[in-house]
Amino acid sequence: MIRLSPTANAQSVSIIPRLYTVASNLSMVIVEDGTRETQTINNITSTLSTNGNFLQMSIAFTILTAESSYSFELKQGTTLLYRGKAYCTSQTDNTIDHTLNANKYNNYVGTDTDDQKYIILWTT
Repeated sequence: MIRLSPTANAQSVSIIPRLYTVASNLSMVIVEDGTRETQTINNITSTLSTNGNFLQMSIAFTILTAESSYSFELKQGTTLLYRGKAYCTSQTDNTIDHTLNANKYNNYVGTDTDDQKYIILWTT
């Protein structure tokens, strides 16, 4: 999964493609999970990383919102080079664990007397 920042500035994206083709005129379609908001970015230029294992691109996104996930496809013409997921977060400290469920759910903490209660519906 690729980590992105919630900014409209150009960001460096590194991928391991299906085909190692350094090219210009690449296109990317990025779709936000849940809302299905879509952005198509054309005329992307790629370069090989210094060790030759990654394709690197500088891409400016306009639909990114913090704490959202995205799926995207990178193509050269009709040839699919990469399909993947991205997560957009403003968190920059890599030593802090990050969870998608922070402050969204209440954990149930039961006691010994109410942990094993079940409701049984009997119909005839």
